[in-house]
Amino acid sequence: MKYKLLLLDIDGTLRPEGCERIPRENADAVNAVQRLGVKIAIATGRGRTGVGKGLLRSVRPDYWVCAGGAQLLDGKGNELALHRLTNEEMYALVDFFEDYELPLRFTFHDANYAYIGYEEFIARDRAKNLHNHILDGEDQDHHLVEMPFGAFGFLPPERAAQFQQKYGYLGLRFLYSYPGSDGCDICQTGVDKGHGLCELAGLAGLTPEECVAMGDGDNDVPMLAAAGLGIAMENGSKAAKAAADRTGPDAAPHGVADLCRSLWPEAF
Repeated sequence: MKYKLLLLDIDGTLRPEGCERIPRENADAVNAVQRLGVKIAIATGRGRTGVGKGLLRSVRPDYWVCAGGAQLLDGKGNELALHRLTNEEMYALVDFFEDYELPLRFTFHDANYAYIGYEEFIARDRAKNLHNHILDGEDQDHHLVEMPFGAFGFLPPERAAQFQQKYGYLGLRFLYSYPGSDGCDICQTGVDKGHGLCELAGLAGLTPEECVAMGDGDNDVPMLAAAGLGIAMENGSKAAKAAADRTGPDAAPHGVADLCRSLWPEAF
């Protein structure tokens, strides 16, 4: 078996746009591949707490690459690696987003706390059925309990460029889901889904060449490039398709299931 680990993005890949949960066909196919002996990892910008109960149906992954690669866990929820933001990084983001009144949230173990723009986050979350477990963090004090290990904000690229002019020495990166989108994962240098794939592969005793990654957005680019086989969904961004080894079917109605059947026909 050439490929031993399958990494799957959720939104726009496992879960097509507009779906409440991942399609049953995708869940059944992923489970079939897992029974064959291939390890399954969910690779998402969501923190583990942001993957709501029932979202993945019957899929029980062996690993999680969450918060854009900042949080790695095994299937039982044991933490394998964690990359927290520093005080300086977090406060720079809060100061900048407050100056321009832009929505900003941080990922912690128990929830995503919206430090700025809670109502905006909730409205967008409901509009897309994301169920991201977002709490009102307007008091901006949860980092006194623990430092966050993920950040997400809504800002136009020109504002991100302004941030870099002021705080570029911090090395933070703004990874947008798609061109034209104002939503982005905010990652530290050396932390993204691609680094998460490599780190997880090493922990699992594998090489990146033994991994298959499926994704659709610009924030999946590092993962698609790092995998032995990177597959961008047909509905994916230009950057995702350019980084991938090949383009697969559209996520809808059940593109991941079709890919699983193509890559591991013996599982079916």
